[in-house]
Amino acid sequence: MPARTRMRSGPRIEPSLPGLLMVLLIVFAWAEASAVASPHHGTGGYDFVKTITLNGTATSFDWGNPHCLVHMDVKDDNNKVQRWTLELAPPSFLVRKGWTKDSIKPGDQVTIDAHPAKNGISLGISSSNSYILRTMVNGKLLPTQ
Repeated sequence: MPARTRMRSGPRIEPSLPGLLMVLLIVFAWAEASAVASPHHGTGGYDFVKTITLNGTATSFDWGNPHCLVHMDVKDDNNKVQRWTLELAPPSFLVRKGWTKDSIKPGDQVTIDAHPAKNGISLGISSSNSYILRTMVNGKLLPTQ
């Protein structure tokens, strides 16, 4: 006895190229919107009109995504130590410019140009995906181009 085939009732839906493209477009748009809405902060808190030069001692260098951080101790005019944190570009950008995870080490004497935080806290930005401000370590200029 032959096997019985079960018939579906209702219309058969044929996949179409325009329908598939629409689904892919929606998925791509959703992925892009998710990336834009990621929890990473913006740069609106920095004063890009003002550039300061900080001289001090590196206490640590965080080499990681979404961006690297330099932590340093800087003496103010009254010889009081201020702990500064400077945001840098991601490691992938710095590597292309010639930096390594060992470019700055604790104890290094550093001179770094930065755009300070607008609210006056000891925070600044020294590079992004499009630029690197002057950074000197133990008297040697790190690559900026």
